[in-house]
Amino acid sequence: MKNNIRIKGWKASEIIMLLYVTAVLAGLPLVVTDAYYYINVDKYYFYCGACVLLIPVLILRALEKPSVKNFFKSLSLAEKALLAYWVISALSTVLSQFRYESFWGNEGRFSGLFLMTIYVIAYFVISRCYRPHPICIYACMAAGCAVFAFGVTDFLSMDIFHFKEEILHNQIHMFMSTIGNINFYASYAGLVGAAAATIYATWTKKSGTAAWFLLMTFSFVGIVVSNSDSVYLGLGALLGFLPLYLFKDRRGIRRYFMVVSSFLLALSFYRLCALRYADIIMEPSGFNGAVVSIGAFSKLSIAVWILTAIVYAVDYKLQRQNEEIGKKAKVMWGIFLLLAMAGVAGILIDANLLGHGSRYGSLRGMVEFNDHWGTNRGFAWRKAIENYREFPLIRKIFGYGPETFGIISYFHNMPESKEFSGELFDNAHNEYLQFLITIGPAATAAYISFLALSVRDMVKCHCSPYVLGMAFAVTGYGVQAFVNINQPASTPIMWTFLAMGIAECRRHMLKKDDETSIEEEEIWTGEQEQSSGSDEMPEREQGRSSEGEEMAAQGQGRSSEGEEMAAQGQGQSSEGDEMAIKDRETSMEKTEVKGQESSEESGEIPAEKLEIPTVSEEIQLEEE
Repeated sequence: MKNNIRIKGWKASEIIMLLYVTAVLAGLPLVVTDAYYYINVDKYYFYCGACVLLIPVLILRALEKPSVKNFFKSLSLAEKALLAYWVISALSTVLSQFRYESFWGNEGRFSGLFLMTIYVIAYFVISRCYRPHPICIYACMAAGCAVFAFGVTDFLSMDIFHFKEEILHNQIHMFMSTIGNINFYASYAGLVGAAAATIYATWTKKSGTAAWFLLMTFSFVGIVVSNSDSVYLGLGALLGFLPLYLFKDRRGIRRYFMVVSSFLLALSFYRLCALRYADIIMEPSGFNGAVVSIGAFSKLSIAVWILTAIVYAVDYKLQRQNEEIGKKAKVMWGIFLLLAMAGVAGILIDANLLGHGSRYGSLRGMVEFNDHWGTNRGFAWRKAIENYREFPLIRKIFGYGPETFGIISYFHNMPESKEFSGELFDNAHNEYLQFLITIGPAATAAYISFLALSVRDMVKCHCSPYVLGMAFAVTGYGVQAFVNINQPASTPIMWTFLAMGIAECRRHMLKKDDETSIEEEEIWTGEQEQSSGSDEMPEREQGRSSEGEEMAAQGQGRSSEGEEMAAQGQGQSSEGDEMAIKDRETSMEKTEVKGQESSEESGEIPAEKLEIPTVSEEIQLEEE
């Protein structure tokens, strides 16, 4: 039985996948039942419920009897790292003293082995069965605009949905929009904002450019109102690495100027609100505090906008809108990026090792590390590393199981945590440190490798702006994860983005390989027609026949018995004709045999049996 049910050219499994991806990207950010009291539980159950749609997709694919051998053979290096990450996490759960908690993750943010398994299954189903369609991205952006609009009203303390009526006054600004915790909100905003900015920067069509610019700008507004420094790590990665792709032509440079100008516009909006409504909004801190404290920030923003306008005007005046500029600009930006990284490293060394943190003013809290750094993240990180050093060898290798950080902290750090802040950290607030403690260094390295290699594959493919948008969104999430948490509010969005990007890359490469195969078949068919299309006698055989006739004529001249020798000569001539015909048939048979052998060795299909698909036809890897 085959998955042959089609609606307007779409398979049933593809339609279900479209519904699933749309539900995750548009439904998950908006779902909420009882304000902020059970919001993480709401997100967790909604995502698990949406993943039920993967079951009929798997059943329909199983009916096609796909080859398990081909599945493992087609795994990329990134996907092998993903399987290693899952296998080690499963082994960590089996060896854990807290198997129940490790499996369900109920002592943390539900990121136990169960949710990890759903992530892995969802990745493989999406990457193999998802048929790319812009409607999923548009639905995601529409949901993002709704989330950001609600976030702006929360930033201005409007509370239009009365979510904060029963929240303690000192916690009012800790929750935002339909996401919840401001750090989770910042993680979600970073994903959507990075995707929107990258899609705009790489968009090549005339129609849609203005719409993507507006989406990008509104996403930046949603980012800055979070007042969370964690999001600026991901945004810094976007602004730092995006030029390494864009700076290949003049259009890429112009678009980058527009991205920076749009971000400055959003910051100007935040600064204006912070100055005008200082008595009702959350006090600016960290990067936002520095922006508010810069008196000439508005002039700086205007100057950048003027510079952007000049760049556009010059390019259009000289008619070099799409002029290629080679690798020079990329190399120069790479050098600048290295110098900037060296500068940041120098500031950190100066502030921490040399004790000059006070010279950095409002940025001191960001560059000077201590127990209170990052809302007490410094304390959590220090105790986590101390605990890991005391682990027995088996726990250093496999950890205590996924999402068991809170249990470890309870048994090792409870008295000191109460004395320090009066609360117990149930998470390291650093995704990679969290994995190191709970599932070990091998699984952590496999997870990082999976993310890095997947981003590399998507950037290398760059078959559409959407793929690049997914790639840079995952990059931003990966950088932001150094100070954030793996949780069901934004992490499922990251996994879905990643799988969507890989799915489109796989289809693009499949079509490319198929077109190459068709071209090779056409060339092979042309050669076969050229070799077998001539029904005339080969020149070599004609030569042999004519030589036989000449010899017969010479035999007639030299022989004293002319008539007998002429008869013999004619006999030799007819024998020569028969030999030539046999040689020609033998030659043609050899040519056909060689053609069949070469076709079998190369896996090609004979031209008369080849069914050439149209370019628009979607071809699945399993169907090959």
